Amino acid sequence: MRHHSRRASFPPHAPRNRGVIRLASAYLFKRPVQVLAILGVAVGLCSLLLVNAVMNGLIEGDRAAARGPLADLMLIPASGQSTAQWSDYQNALAPLMTDQGVDAPAILRAVAPHLITYAVLGLRGGERLLSHTLASDINGVQIVGIDPRAELEVAGYAQSLLDTRLQPVDDVSNPFATPGDNPFARPGILVPDALASALGIRVGETIEFGALPPQLPAIGEDFLPHNARFTVTGTFRPTDYEVGMDRIYAARSGENGVLWNLLGDGGPDFNEIMIELADEVDTATAKLRLLAALSAAGLPIPGGEEGGLLETWQERRATYLGAIDNEQRITALIMFFVVVVAAFGLFATLSALVREKVRDLGILAALGYTPLMRGWLLFSTGLAGSACGCLLGFGSAHWLAHQDRLFRILSKLGIDVFGSELYVINGLPTSWNSPQAINFSIAAFLCGCLFTLLPAIKAANLSPVEALGYE
Repeated sequence: MRHHSRRASFPPHAPRNRGVIRLASAYLFKRPVQVLAILGVAVGLCSLLLVNAVMNGLIEGDRAAARGPLADLMLIPASGQSTAQWSDYQNALAPLMTDQGVDAPAILRAVAPHLITYAVLGLRGGERLLSHTLASDINGVQIVGIDPRAELEVAGYAQSLLDTRLQPVDDVSNPFATPGDNPFARPGILVPDALASALGIRVGETIEFGALPPQLPAIGEDFLPHNARFTVTGTFRPTDYEVGMDRIYAARSGENGVLWNLLGDGGPDFNEIMIELADEVDTATAKLRLLAALSAAGLPIPGGEEGGLLETWQERRATYLGAIDNEQRITALIMFFVVVVAAFGLFATLSALVREKVRDLGILAALGYTPLMRGWLLFSTGLAGSACGCLLGFGSAHWLAHQDRLFRILSKLGIDVFGSELYVINGLPTSWNSPQAINFSIAAFLCGCLFTLLPAIKAANLSPVEALGYE
């Protein structure tokens, strides 16, 4: 009785696939030049992701600074048939600040009126100061009349009072209080740090302003500007990168307000409303309900023939925000070419590998490896190299971008990217955007795969006779 021995059977392609994997690993990790190509991809991608993280951090800071004192929405009333009165708008907006049922939840968190006017600044000895070339452009100022308690609830006003570096006020809820021991004190104002430093303004100093009347006189009548004096009660630091150097805060109404002291009769008691939205309320819905509330109250709708405007802070700063977004895109595009150059290193090393391993490829062809399998050998080598480089670059960039590691390393090396004497940025801001970083990494990986195709095609087309003939 014959006993037939049974051999373990494998798919005919399994040993060959394992051989391809072993060869690809050897080609990839046992050749120093190939390891350098992988490191080149890693360094290129790491540089791209770190620069992008820094740009994201700068843009977040720029967006916050661009917003500055602006609220979620700003409403400039339409002219209408009569002068706008704050009490009418306050009554119209009040229902939007309280829940009116399931179908009409509160959409507003806070509102604050502004009375904005422009004036010429007058100081004791101002002729000498303003004749200097460095100060000649700050004689025109914007006076913003506010209600202090309401203003604390909107935008960046409260933070600007806390961040001041010169002369902070004693009570942020009553910032315009003048010293009780000064019988000649005028209504109080707040001036920005930069303006106070440039002109040497101190608390208790009296400043005179000249402004246009609310209504210009008819032809033939005398033109008389409105003048008023105010006493400095403190300073504030604008939250918009010192752009608010010409912004001066004063009380809006009352006997110490801008309306009473500077504008006089005939002027509106407000000309802009700062509106903060409740949490999770989108601006489109808020705009629709605001316009409906104004219409129901019989107030003119802004944006029509009578003028006026209802806009978000992003719309008001659209030009600036568009510029910084475009800057980020251009920087990312430029840095991506670093990755392309690094990926070209894979092409160069794999092309050299094909020339160096001609004998191996000829032997594989003689052993029955198809052109597709020989091409896959080179392509898998480049594929693995590109993947390793991208993973290494992504991981190192992720590690450096968190917990200020990049800033600490650069500081130890004595590198100061944003010098304090030129920039208003502290440290090196970074913001890691995972979806964005993953997309860049995938693009870098695909770029590496693309550069791998040509050497793989060359290896696939190499005939056994020609390959072994070189030997």
